[in-house]
Amino acid sequence: MEGTLFIVGGGLNRSADEVFSALIERAGGPQSRFAFVVSASGEGPDETFRSYVEDFGKLGVPADHCVLVPLYAEHVRDERGYNAFTGDADGLCELLEGVTGVWFTGGDQYFTAGCFLRKDGSDTRLLAKLREIYANGGVIGGSSAGAAIMSEVMIANGNNRGVLSRDVVYGYDTYDALCEKDDPCEPLVLAKGLGFFPYGVVDQHFNKRPRLLRSIEACLCNKKNVRMGYAVSEDTALVYHAGTIEVLGSASVYLIDCRNAKKTGTGCYSGVVLGAIQKGDRYTIASGETTFAQPCAEEEREFYRDYITDGIINSPVFDTMMDRYLLRGKKESMYFCKTCGLPYIKGAVVYEADDTTYLVVLKYFKNEKTCGYLGAHASFANVGLSISTQRISL
Repeated sequence: MEGTLFIVGGGLNRSADEVFSALIERAGGPQSRFAFVVSASGEGPDETFRSYVEDFGKLGVPADHCVLVPLYAEHVRDERGYNAFTGDADGLCELLEGVTGVWFTGGDQYFTAGCFLRKDGSDTRLLAKLREIYANGGVIGGSSAGAAIMSEVMIANGNNRGVLSRDVVYGYDTYDALCEKDDPCEPLVLAKGLGFFPYGVVDQHFNKRPRLLRSIEACLCNKKNVRMGYAVSEDTALVYHAGTIEVLGSASVYLIDCRNAKKTGTGCYSGVVLGAIQKGDRYTIASGETTFAQPCAEEEREFYRDYITDGIINSPVFDTMMDRYLLRGKKESMYFCKTCGLPYIKGAVVYEADDTTYLVVLKYFKNEKTCGYLGAHASFANVGLSISTQRISL
């Protein structure tokens, strides 16, 4: 019996009770046992653990039903002066006896990977125990770094500017040196995650940080040929169970389909297909079908054809742009691509990297299968995307 994954994009604030209540319920209720993995958090593991014990306690979970997994970064010790260092340490698996829910905290996924994976990339005994819990119907969840570790191809670092100006880094061999640099152009680093969610590359903080280019790049440049991206907004949970994805929290989960996409240059991509779902919507992985909570937009709108400044995910204009100009925009108001025979709208964003200015132009295509609506955010399916980037002089 497959379990449930709660993959949170970080910044879990106003939706914390909603998400944790659902997680507790899926794990069997407040009388179940829960384990907390704070490896990514760095300093203060006991304080971090106590904070979660308090949060879960408000939802009915007794404090003695919460277990701290004593695995931390190498430089960290808990209040007992202890660190098990590796998931192969004696006694760790016994700590998880009877546990049906596991929560990975945020921080740096580098530390989590180092604790749960051996040097050769194989599972430690503790990770094997977690897989057993999940396979028996348990719940595995995590936020921010705790979300990143869910996929096998793991985004370890990077931003859009780094995608435009740095080479992709594979593995953690040079990670310490990269962290010592104060570089605003963080290169995309791809490493091995824990692989609870094998259906694509997980990204997080997606509605608050500029990460669309890094997610696409991760899908097209990883060595496992994993071509789907699942990007989770802050204060939002991607909830996976039995082949279906649902959403909890205040924002969206973005679906980035690169299975037929190509990279044609630095920051240049074609053939990407975008989707977005929010609370009430549902996405079925096997069929790729989206079920919306509300009817799709019908009323058409005219608008003045032009570039939409900051027309990219993580911009405050994005949801309005998708609704007004793409989902409900009259075809006569859009641009038209003679090559593919489809109408589209244009977004544009500018990045600075190493004294170079990059103009990124995003074309969002509408076809006969494109649909969606505007609720708290824009939900949509089957939106084509191509991106072209050029250096400009200002």
